[in-house]
Amino acid sequence: MSHETNDSWWAKITQPVLEFPVDLAILGIVVILLSLALVQPMVYGTPLAVALGLPLVFFAPGYALVAFLFPKEGSSQSQKWTSPARVRQHGVTGGERCALSFGVSVALLTPVGVLFSLARLPFVPVYVIAAVAAFTLLVSIFAVVRRFNVPKKSRLSVSVRGGVTHLYRVIFHEESAADVVLNLALVLSVIVALTTVGFAVAAPQDGEHFSNLSLLTRNDNGDYVTEGYPTNITAGESNPVFVSVQNHEDETTEYTVVAQLQRVEQRPNGGARVTEREEIGRFDRRVSAGERWRTRHDIDPTMTGEDLRLVYLLYKGDPPSDPTTSNAAQHTQIWVNVTA
Repeated sequence: MSHETNDSWWAKITQPVLEFPVDLAILGIVVILLSLALVQPMVYGTPLAVALGLPLVFFAPGYALVAFLFPKEGSSQSQKWTSPARVRQHGVTGGERCALSFGVSVALLTPVGVLFSLARLPFVPVYVIAAVAAFTLLVSIFAVVRRFNVPKKSRLSVSVRGGVTHLYRVIFHEESAADVVLNLALVLSVIVALTTVGFAVAAPQDGEHFSNLSLLTRNDNGDYVTEGYPTNITAGESNPVFVSVQNHEDETTEYTVVAQLQRVEQRPNGGARVTEREEIGRFDRRVSAGERWRTRHDIDPTMTGEDLRLVYLLYKGDPPSDPTTSNAAQHTQIWVNVTA
C-alpha cells in the first residue's frame, strides 16, 4: 500500500513534466538563447544576426499566439481550413499552424511599433528583441496552461519527425511536376522575402543613423509644443525656449548647440546675407543612443532690430571657430523683433 502511494505521489510530480508541451518548451529555450546572442556586440550587424533574428521576429511570437488560440490537435479532414466553423470544431493542422505563425508574427510588428511610439521608446534592435522575447515567453506560458486544460485525447501533440514528413508530403507529393515546382517556388519566395526584411531590421545601413534638433516651448498645460515661439523680445527680459536633441546615431554622441542672433540682409535675387551676428548661448551634452536631451535657453540678446533671425546650430563634438548654418549638422530658426 505504501509502495502504491509512493508511486502515485511520484506520478503526480513527473506527469506534468513528461506531458509538458515539447514545442513550447523548445520555443522558450530558443527565444532566450537567440535573444542573448543577438545583444552581443560582435553579432549585431552581421549576417549571423540576420540568420538568428529571422525566426525570432518572424515566427516565434506568432507561433506562441497561435498555440494559445488553438490548443487542440488539428483535424486531418480535407476541408477548407479558412472556415470559421471548421476551425472552432477541429482546430488547425500543422501546415496551417506554421502559415499562421508567420502571418501573425508579421501582423504583430505594427502594434509593437505603435506601442513603442506611445511609450516614446527608441525603435532600436535591443528594445525590439526584448519586447519580442518578453511577449513570446509570456504568451507561451498562457498557451501551456490552455493546452493542459484540453482533454489529453484532443490535446495538440507535436512531433518534429512527423512535422518534417508532413511538410515533405505537402511539397513533393503532388499529381504533376508543375505543382511541385510551384510549391518550391513559393517556399523560396517566402525565404527570400523574409531574409530581405530581416536584413533591413537586423543590419540597418549608415543612412538610417541621424540626429534630430527641434525648438520647443511649453503651453499652459506644461506640455512641450512646437508653437507659441516669442516674436517680440525686450532686451533684459526672460524669454525661455527649449532646445531638444534626439540621438538616433545608434551610439553615444557628444553634442554642442550654438545659439546665434543674426541680422540678415535680403538680396534682390532672393538670397540672404548675414551682416551681423551675436552668439547668445552655447550648450553641450553627451547623449546615449536612443535618448533625448532637452535644455532651457533664456533668450537675452543685446542686438536690437526687426526681423532678426534666431538660429540654433547643432554639431557633433566641438563646433568650428566660425559656426554657421552651412557647417552645422542641423539648424533650426525663428524670426524675432528685439527692442532695447
